[in-house]
Amino acid sequence: MSFMDFLQQGINTLFACLPRKRPTASLANQVKLIAHRGAHDKQRHVIENTRQAFEQALVLGCWGIEFDVHATGDDVLVVNHDPTLSRLWGHDMAIRDMTFAELRALVPDMPSLEEMVSLYGRKMHLFIELKAPFAHEKKLHDTLRSLTPCEDYHLLSLDAPLFAGLTLFPKRSLLLVPEHNNVSAFCRLAIQRQYGGVMGHFLLLTHKKIRWLREAGLKVGVGFVDSRHSLYREINRGVYWVFSNKSALVSRILKDIQ
Repeated sequence: MSFMDFLQQGINTLFACLPRKRPTASLANQVKLIAHRGAHDKQRHVIENTRQAFEQALVLGCWGIEFDVHATGDDVLVVNHDPTLSRLWGHDMAIRDMTFAELRALVPDMPSLEEMVSLYGRKMHLFIELKAPFAHEKKLHDTLRSLTPCEDYHLLSLDAPLFAGLTLFPKRSLLLVPEHNNVSAFCRLAIQRQYGGVMGHFLLLTHKKIRWLREAGLKVGVGFVDSRHSLYREINRGVYWVFSNKSALVSRILKDIQ
C-alpha cells in the first residue's frame, strides 16, 4: 500500500465515524452509484475488474461501473487497472507485450472492452479511465461506436494533456480526475475547455469547487464513498455521482433510506 493509499484509507475511516444527518428518501433517489473497478469483494473472492465483479454490480443495481483500459500488443483494449499482471495475477508481464490470445490463455477472467460493451453497454453507464501515454484513440472510438457518448459512457483521466490530444470524442464526454495538488487547476481547465466535469476524492471537492463547477453546467462526482456517514455527507451536499469500493454496502444503505 502506498502512502497516499494509506492516507486515503485513514481519511475514509475518520469520515465513516463522523455522524451525519440522515438524508431524505427523495434525495437518496437521485444518487447514481458507480462501482469502482466493479463490485469487487476480497472476502467473497470477487476480484476487481473481472466479469464477476461487473456482474455483481449489475445485480446490485449500480447505475455505473468504472474501469481502466490498456492495449495488448495486437491492439485489443482490455480491462485492468495496472499495465502489468503482477499485482492481481502474479505474472511479471506487461499487457502491451502480449497478444490478446496469449493474455486470454493466461488470465481468462480479464475482459476486453468489446466484451464490456456487449455485456453491459446501456445496462450500466461506463466510466472508462485512460492512462498516459494512450495512443489507441481510433480503436477506442471504434469499440464504443454502438454507444452514445455522455448518455452511455464517459472517459476519465488524471492526465490533462491526454484529453488535449483526443479528437474523436465530444468534450462533454471527458471527465478530469484531480489529485491533491491540482484540484483548482483541473476545475478551471474543465470549465475553460468545456469538458463534462470533474470527479475526485470527496475531501478535495469542496463546497466552493462544487458550486463553481455546477454554475458552469459541469458534472461532479466523488469517491470513494464506502460508509453510511460518508454517503449521508455527499447526499446532503447534493453530490449524486458516487464512486464506491463497497458497492454492496452502499447499495444496502441507499435501499434503507429509500
